[in-house]
Amino acid sequence: MTDEQLRQLLQTAVDAALAAAVGIRKYFGSQQLGVQQKRDGSPVTLADQEAEAVIRAHLLSKASTGPLDILGEEQGFTGQGTRWRWTVDPIDGTRSFIHGIPLCGTMIALQDMNDERPVLGVIHLPMLGVTYAAARGQGVTRNGETLRLPESVAIEDAIIGVGDIAQFVAASRFEDYCRLSALHGYVRGYTDCFGHGLVISGALGAMMDPALNPWDVLPTQALIEEAGGTALIFRSKVPNKVDSLFGNRALVQHLARELSFGPG
Repeated sequence: MTDEQLRQLLQTAVDAALAAAVGIRKYFGSQQLGVQQKRDGSPVTLADQEAEAVIRAHLLSKASTGPLDILGEEQGFTGQGTRWRWTVDPIDGTRSFIHGIPLCGTMIALQDMNDERPVLGVIHLPMLGVTYAAARGQGVTRNGETLRLPESVAIEDAIIGVGDIAQFVAASRFEDYCRLSALHGYVRGYTDCFGHGLVISGALGAMMDPALNPWDVLPTQALIEEAGGTALIFRSKVPNKVDSLFGNRALVQHLARELSFGPG
């Protein structure tokens, strides 16, 4: 895939997220969300389902390289098993969305199935009007402004983010949570893609987020790596999910050593 094709596909992903944001904002704060519980116990709303439909239609109709496979949280996999696969999380942070907390958003990535790594990533926070976008070799931006993480940051100067404690428990990593809290006095919960965006921008030095689906972390991996950071991602003890530690490269390496963060 050429740089120009990648650039066009990144714009396609950004446009898809912005198109879905119109409906997401319409539903936000509504009492007519049609909340249901999925098989894994997580909630889903009409906004999730409609947003994914909008994103899928946009990705399929606008892709300059022809139709690509899509793996979405709500509609599963569609495609022919090609080399390139979109991943879509229409509303990452549905629990926040349901409770009227505006720290949720859309996550889209394009994955090269030859090595299963993402080549581009987009996080859009529709209630905050913030868009993070990156493609391999082309850097990362927040609302069009270039982001770049420093080479290193001392742990005493950083705030470390974590996902929900329930995720640590599910992944049998509650001990990691306790050790991290004992190691550093400024460990805060900024869940879902909002927390990921804080790491990408450098506001958080690093974040540990276990028990994620692929569509929850692939966009973040593409973004953080283009910003000069790193992401450690291992198979989780929760079936079909992964545990992640990402952020400033030197800080992530320090935390991984201190916590012995590795395969679960």
